[in-house]
Amino acid sequence: MPQLGTTAEARTEQWARWLQHRRNANVWSYSRVMSSSPKSTTIVANERNQGAKHYTNFGSQDYLSLSGHPRIKEAANSAVDAYGVHSAGSAILAGRTNVMLSLEQKLSELLNKSACIIYPTGWAAGFGVIAGLAREQDLIVIDHLAHNCLVEGSRHTRARLSFFGHNDLDELRQILATERERHPTKGIFLVLESLYSMDSDSPDLKECIELAREYGAMTILDMAHDLGAMGHSGRGLLDSVSNDYWPDMIMGSFSKTFASNGGFVAASSNVVDYLRCYSPSFTFSNALSPIQTKIVLECIEVIYSAEGQAMREKLFSNILRLRDGMMERGFTVGGTPSPIIPVFVGNESNARLTAKHLEELALLANLVEFPAVPIGKARFRFQMMLNHTDRMIDTAVDLFSQAHSRAKVEFESLARQ
Repeated sequence: MPQLGTTAEARTEQWARWLQHRRNANVWSYSRVMSSSPKSTTIVANERNQGAKHYTNFGSQDYLSLSGHPRIKEAANSAVDAYGVHSAGSAILAGRTNVMLSLEQKLSELLNKSACIIYPTGWAAGFGVIAGLAREQDLIVIDHLAHNCLVEGSRHTRARLSFFGHNDLDELRQILATERERHPTKGIFLVLESLYSMDSDSPDLKECIELAREYGAMTILDMAHDLGAMGHSGRGLLDSVSNDYWPDMIMGSFSKTFASNGGFVAASSNVVDYLRCYSPSFTFSNALSPIQTKIVLECIEVIYSAEGQAMREKLFSNILRLRDGMMERGFTVGGTPSPIIPVFVGNESNARLTAKHLEELALLANLVEFPAVPIGKARFRFQMMLNHTDRMIDTAVDLFSQAHSRAKVEFESLARQ
């Protein structure tokens, strides 16, 4: 429960004590400071600039390792020469460049939509598409595991919010049928993700789109994690269905596969023109910089080429190697093969102690615990990159197994005290 009080210190004092307790026990594994490239498979990192050390890195989300690609770095340098380093304005005013226009056109073609709008972050795109379109009298139907940006955008609208069980088509049908019968003219939005980042699984897109059309719901699909990195053509979950079953609005982030910050929404021209004026996280934010915009454009050229296809195949091979290795050691690995590999460790105590020993063994993998996931469902989210070698992957499995074994011994010792 949030702390109350009449001062900022009173509202944060209890949290500060809890945080210091975890730091003193060496079980706080967040807020590291990177002093080398965060996209590298080996990085130098520390917490609060104390005790820097080298880690084998399975915590970054540069899935196709494009951040270090020679063409991408050259694109960034050429953008600096041509535009400087800053967009210096909202894209609705003077911050939109011809490079951004080219990116809008490229994404529209890629996703079979007539227009596209570029946001400064992926979070802003998810928040902004819902906040811009939904109204207080509408209903937003959203998967229980949808990303924070989609949930917060929904809450911002003050529309009624109805969660359905994760990927539960029966409950989704029940909600849509009941609402449409009660409110024949109500606006209904169905909000989905193509790859859920905590469980590494996907909805049955064809069935969801059919349900939405049957009951007159508008569809929004968040493709933050799989676009570019997955699918036979690099279109992620969209590659699993024909164009007839693509959603009304497609949004995504550049921060996973496209080596940049930023996000987008691809939709009809009317919708995009409307969002430019009524989506708060677009209208009232500085535009994505020309450097980042040019980087994304060049990434698209690489990703949707023969080179990109080979990259996806190698990435998928890496993914299977880590998943298989973890399961051979007896770990529960969630979801289906993707660059996100959730490895479950049980309750928070075991997870935090495992994280402590991972730190000692210099393996970086992200601990995910409540409130990001339900209590008792803590996991480590390994994030696979193209440049991980077989040796790195096998070493990661060995080190994780060691850390988990040490954590179990320590937990049992503490329990006896």
